[in-house]
Amino acid sequence: MSPKYVLNYFNIQGKGEVARLLFHCKGVEFVDNQINFQDWPSQKSDRSRFPLGQMPTLEIDGHVACQSAAITSYLAETFGLNGANASERLIINQVCETLKDFWNDYADVWRNETLDNEQKKEAYKEVFTREATKLKLSFIESLLKRNNDGHGYFVGDSITLGDLEFFHITGLVDKSLLNHFPLLTELNDRVRNSSELKSYLDSRTHSPLP
Repeated sequence: MSPKYVLNYFNIQGKGEVARLLFHCKGVEFVDNQINFQDWPSQKSDRSRFPLGQMPTLEIDGHVACQSAAITSYLAETFGLNGANASERLIINQVCETLKDFWNDYADVWRNETLDNEQKKEAYKEVFTREATKLKLSFIESLLKRNNDGHGYFVGDSITLGDLEFFHITGLVDKSLLNHFPLLTELNDRVRNSSELKSYLDSRTHSPLP
């Protein structure tokens, strides 16, 4: 009998979306408990569901797991989407960690309350054109090229956690980020139009960020 999964997260994509993508990618049933921001203060003190007073959390037959990276790693491993061996997992982990570094740079601007919207747009452009950003994307593309000359996925012949993390992070920012990386652009489109995810992505209505 399959476990009963309940994913608790805000009604945005944010840190809970890769877990959702993993569920939909494998067609595994789960309760997508999307909590409105205005309802969150009255629920966050429930330590049986939110041990750290934060989300996402994943309930697995009533047992609660915290921390988005731990949740996605667990689901990817459980669903067979975390590589076939240690070498493949090494590539996936490098992709995920490099994307995390980029996201931290982007999020620094997003969280900066001293900037208005126009100033943030300019700051985002600066992040996109940094040599450090180009280096990260070039490195990720070089990992993609190791498998099927870059015309498939990061490892193997189907979607794994690395592809989903890549698709998710690039979806949170402007697509111009990938303008000079055609193989990464192709990968983004490949995941977007995959038979596993297209139906879900076509019907998705929750916004990327607050």
